[in-house]
Amino acid sequence: MLAFALAPAAAQTGQMFGELVGKVTDDQGGVLPGVTVTLSGPAVMGAPTAVSGASGVYRFPAVNTGTYTLKFELAGFAPLIREGIVVPVRQTITVDAAMKLASLQETVTVTGASPTVDVENTKVGARLDHEILQAVPTSRSIFGATTVLPGMTMGRQDPGGLNAATSTGMVAHGASGYNLNYYGVTADTPMNYGAMYYMDFGSAEEISVDTAAMGAEIGGGGGANINVIPKSGGNTLKGEVLESLTGRGLWHDHPGFWAGSNITPDLRAQGITDPTLQKLYDFNANAGGPLVKDRVWWFGSFRNYRTYEATPGYTTVNDDGSVTNPFLSNLRNYTASTKYALTKNNIVSGFWTYNKKLQPNRGAGVLQPRPEGTNKQGSPKHLINGNWTSVMGQNTFLELSSTYFHMHFPSEWSDEFAALPAAQQHSVTFDIDTGIYIDGPDPGGQHFRDSYRQQQNLGLTRYIDGWLGASHQLKTGFENWYGWGHEIFTMQNDTRLRYNGPAATCNTTVQTGCTPNEVWGWATPLTQKGRMKNFAGFVQDRASYSRVTVNLGLRWSHYDGKVPAQQGGGGRWFPVTSFAEVDPGFNWNTLAPRTGVVYKISEDGKNVAKASYSRYYNVMYIDEMDSINPNIISTTDIPVVYTWLGDLNKNNLVEDNEIGAVKSRFVPKSNTMDPNLKDPKTDEIMFAYQRELANNWSLNADWIQRWFKDATINQDCYGLPCDQAATTAWLFNRTANDPGPDNLAGTGDERALTFYQVAPAYLGKDTFLHTNCGNNSPVSCTQRYRAFEVSLNKRMSSRWQMQSSYVWSKLDGDIWLDYTNPNNLLEFVRRGATATGGNTTSPDQPHAFKLLGSYQAPYGITVGANFQSLTGLPRDRNLSVAFSQGTANQRVEPRGVYRADTLNLLSLRADKSFRINGSRRASVVLELHNVLNSSAGQVGYGTVTRNFASQAAFDAARLGTSYFGRVQEIVAPRVTKIGFRFDF
Repeated sequence: MLAFALAPAAAQTGQMFGELVGKVTDDQGGVLPGVTVTLSGPAVMGAPTAVSGASGVYRFPAVNTGTYTLKFELAGFAPLIREGIVVPVRQTITVDAAMKLASLQETVTVTGASPTVDVENTKVGARLDHEILQAVPTSRSIFGATTVLPGMTMGRQDPGGLNAATSTGMVAHGASGYNLNYYGVTADTPMNYGAMYYMDFGSAEEISVDTAAMGAEIGGGGGANINVIPKSGGNTLKGEVLESLTGRGLWHDHPGFWAGSNITPDLRAQGITDPTLQKLYDFNANAGGPLVKDRVWWFGSFRNYRTYEATPGYTTVNDDGSVTNPFLSNLRNYTASTKYALTKNNIVSGFWTYNKKLQPNRGAGVLQPRPEGTNKQGSPKHLINGNWTSVMGQNTFLELSSTYFHMHFPSEWSDEFAALPAAQQHSVTFDIDTGIYIDGPDPGGQHFRDSYRQQQNLGLTRYIDGWLGASHQLKTGFENWYGWGHEIFTMQNDTRLRYNGPAATCNTTVQTGCTPNEVWGWATPLTQKGRMKNFAGFVQDRASYSRVTVNLGLRWSHYDGKVPAQQGGGGRWFPVTSFAEVDPGFNWNTLAPRTGVVYKISEDGKNVAKASYSRYYNVMYIDEMDSINPNIISTTDIPVVYTWLGDLNKNNLVEDNEIGAVKSRFVPKSNTMDPNLKDPKTDEIMFAYQRELANNWSLNADWIQRWFKDATINQDCYGLPCDQAATTAWLFNRTANDPGPDNLAGTGDERALTFYQVAPAYLGKDTFLHTNCGNNSPVSCTQRYRAFEVSLNKRMSSRWQMQSSYVWSKLDGDIWLDYTNPNNLLEFVRRGATATGGNTTSPDQPHAFKLLGSYQAPYGITVGANFQSLTGLPRDRNLSVAFSQGTANQRVEPRGVYRADTLNLLSLRADKSFRINGSRRASVVLELHNVLNSSAGQVGYGTVTRNFASQAAFDAARLGTSYFGRVQEIVAPRVTKIGFRFDF
């Protein structure tokens, strides 16, 4: 029989809660129907009850994350109490009970025997519960927190949250896309501008991450399914206030107290002269409680996070401690939620969360060293949700949710550029030879974006006992979202000027040595619009037998989009043009099976073997139709590229007599979409062994294998049948000198490389086909991922907790490129055309060891630690080649030959609390991040190989040049972070 335990509905059903089930028997093993089971704990309203059915089975299908007590009562039997039952999000916890006759014992109490193995579901994942979030030092960001878990990879590590205001990619077992859910609600934009990355960390009760073997209720391409579970109000008013700060700039006389220096002589020679962090302030306050006990609860939270960084290539830290051109970031979060019990079995809830990010000089660094050449980002986001959950009879549970998400994302010219006189507001100017933007505003242009998402979800769960000899949990549901948005785009003078020149005479202050090369032209101003809709439905049956549970699921998804009528042009190169609505002529309809089996090796469920097969399909975003949008915004597919003869009249504008032949042209109206375009998919198999070693201890060992197929790309076919472009439109006649990875001529590692370039007859005749990678070429475009994951975990008990994991993995295959371009098939840039012989691909991280935990010492002291040892990610080596179709960076060695530095990060934490008048406590918190003072390079490496005549020439030019191997960002140094906390 069902019982309800206050569970808000989720945008993807089942995201916000766990499940608690079991069988009640007498001490001889006979089933006991009619047993009343009462659930109690601080996360539930009242005392929900369930009654065991004819087979002795009871169920609480929707339990908020937390720790609970179960009481079993039946006339003639001694009451049985089970304490300390931990229910994580998206897990099924099985608690069986054997009751004794009342004449033998009055009450039986069992404490601390909460199962650690899920015997019903196959999913692979991990969680950071409230105990871990409070006691273990992490970055206090969604990126740094989730990537301490097994199978999660992040390109830019963030000890202490020093870079929490800058989003970074996350990869889960080889899959780079991920679902980011706040309070059970998907928080991304159909325009693919991004998601609500910047969380209010203090509002989180738990962060749960699924990384493989996910059920049919989960959409997306198989990447991480991340759930940020909020704190809720309760029957007791409680809250907390936390403020922390650090940075060398806080105490100029003793900067080393706050932050050490990890700058080596080699890094200093590359222009990294001062540790990144100057100041950090983080203020977080939240509170919740009852308006009416067991009937109405409320919760609210606020966060203000600010950093001041010294960014290599941009910021100067002066001798007196003052900073020229600091890189500033600010995040603000507001959260409010409420829950109302209409009746015992019907709960409505709602929440609103708001986040705003401000970075006045986004993009600053080695490549963009001038404040005028950066952009000012401010991106407020609203997420609003309403939910209803209901128990409908003894065996049926309903979830209903409606959500609205709005993201406003302007990135405009920096204040420094806007303050220049009009005569000094030049076009974006780039030196090809150094890789530096030497004049003009931000090279990405000015954007004003608005994206909207409106979504409804319905989930229905039905339990059937005894059908085909099993207990069945049948789930079905649908999600329906509609997204729309627009983006206003402007490029300064519609132009980017591209020069060649040495660093000494072609830079931000001196341009006497700049030689004109080419002009890139855009059709701005323009307003790009898009619409997208999705409908998905799923059905899943979990059939539980005595020793085996079988999960069979199927998910159907439908995506359809339109390019609405819009307008663009009117600037330097293109007239004002109105475009009619474009129907892409295709949509995606996919069926994704999700299957799994769980076998209890031992009857008590403490030794379990699992296996699963799953297929995932990617979410379609509006940018899937960019190639046929006649009003496209792009800084990679350039509308037109001309040969440039130079600024002959010195007016800093490009006149008609200053341009030569068209090198390439991107004309959307001549482009097409493959009518048989497939949704990119991931096939996955998983085998696992899980064991409960002892109370609160668990061991997991998993083998995960994935195949990534059908990525979508644009192929440039030059008006030809695309399978003929490689042999007809290209000539194998462009030879370039590769000086080797040392960037020096005459050292013995140089070589002459021959490339393909577009034949004269096809220049400027570009026509693009949007299709699946591998079509019209001999390449399969399949990537394969293999991983062995082992983890050993201990829940908080006996005053300490621990999570540890090691993952060996390999991701290889074909990089997703246009293989009708024969340069991508050259032997010196790839290793064969099959998955087993292909390149290492971007997120490959062969070894990852992670260990975190905490100990509650005497005298109110808690200590925690977080250690990670991670293989560096692959990086490319390119060569800038002047082709007939325009200068481009061409990879000259297989990916995986070079990697970022191996990273060993250790963070420590200690806090001392003092009791103040009852439940109030004040604490002093001290954290030490990057204890080992690693200076490992992050993802920001130079990739383009330069050709310096001598070491002396290299040394003279290196600070003004982006060259292969130049470290553009390192991990933050050893940092001391102090905090003050008040709990009530």
